[in-house]
Amino acid sequence: MSEEQIKDSDIPRDRDEIADDYNERGISFFNLKKYPEAIKEFTKAIKILQNDPDYYFNRGLSYYSMRMYDSAIKDYRKAIEILPGNADYHNALGAALEDRGNIEESEREFTAAIELESDIPDFYYNRGNARFRLGKKEEALKDYSEAVRLNSMDQIFVYKRYETLMNMGRYEEALKDINAAIELMPENGAYYILKADTLGKLGRKEEALGVLDEAMKLSVNPEEVEAKRKELEKL
Repeated sequence: MSEEQIKDSDIPRDRDEIADDYNERGISFFNLKKYPEAIKEFTKAIKILQNDPDYYFNRGLSYYSMRMYDSAIKDYRKAIEILPGNADYHNALGAALEDRGNIEESEREFTAAIELESDIPDFYYNRGNARFRLGKKEEALKDYSEAVRLNSMDQIFVYKRYETLMNMGRYEEALKDINAAIELMPENGAYYILKADTLGKLGRKEEALGVLDEAMKLSVNPEEVEAKRKELEKL
């Protein structure tokens, strides 16, 4: 419905319905990545109904998409104040806090989301990222593992666990994960280079060089492959 139709309709309409129309217009603009326009529509909805948490949440998403983190955080907090039991609100607040650099607060919000809904892999993945940044590698590893357990087909979850294991020097376990990532995304040449690096750290030089030959068959940067080959040949 256009704004003119919202304002000029001859049919008597209650405030909830008018606010919802503005909210729906905001969602349409958001889906088109027209975030300033979306914010205007969500703000109109909020002016009519100040107690609908979704309106604040939706406007927060728009601010977040524009990297206006302080404004996003304010709206997410307002949504949580109205409806504290919504896990998505806490997860979104955690993401904005993390991007704002408030990592410890973000970890708490991701934990709040998990306590409300314990079967969403993204919540564990997000908390794992925060914990990794805080230097809590073992806890981050547990979160990534739980994300993988809940959705083993998401190669990003598998890759992040691989990355953490490599950082911790647990190369044998890391090798299993990079193999799993390759099974999920066999066309990703970067994974083959990572596998070669992992094999190199395990002292399996010839295998590593063979993996680089496989990488060359894919759409990867040949210079990157050759740089890794030279590095391995020095072992």
